[in-house]
Amino acid sequence: MVVQYTARRAPTSAKGEPDHFGDVMSQRETSCMLPAVFKNPVQRIMLMANGNLQRVLSAYYNLPVSIEVLYNAPETPWSPKESRLPLRYCRRINLVCNRTIVCSAQSTVDLLTQKAADLVVKEGVGIGQLFRYMNVLPMFLLLEAHLSDVDGSFSRLYELRSQDVACVITEEFPDGMLDPDYCTRPLGSRAATAPLLARP
Repeated sequence: MVVQYTARRAPTSAKGEPDHFGDVMSQRETSCMLPAVFKNPVQRIMLMANGNLQRVLSAYYNLPVSIEVLYNAPETPWSPKESRLPLRYCRRINLVCNRTIVCSAQSTVDLLTQKAADLVVKEGVGIGQLFRYMNVLPMFLLLEAHLSDVDGSFSRLYELRSQDVACVITEEFPDGMLDPDYCTRPLGSRAATAPLLARP
């Protein structure tokens, strides 16, 4: 993969405004330009999806998209007697549409506060549902976007963050998935039907 986009690392602009992509809750103008090498407008939408990729993919294919959890566990064993923060979870999932993997993701999720840790450890709230459960719209920052130089696959590295939770996520999109009929073609003709990210 070749790096085609890398975010500026400074947390704020010269005007002191947050250096991150806006969303529906923002009153500011939204602007985040990707290089011209990302020619497909749908590809750009997927690269900029801020926590709603599953819904975007479902709308694009007009089919249900489900989450296949491959791995979801704390980085180190957690003990109630030693509730050190942040508590880090490691997570691997696939987004699956019509038995076809359309995205593979690997993430680290840092629970920054006791409130977030208690929701996961004591109340059993799923890592993937934390932001929604806490009714928080996280800040989204695209860190890198990659485009393959051998096929149509692409990937991104981004961050979702609130005062309670911080996620760093790598997502990989297989060659051919931008075809609207990708999930309805015969299995043998699909570019990828196995996880892009290795199972643990």
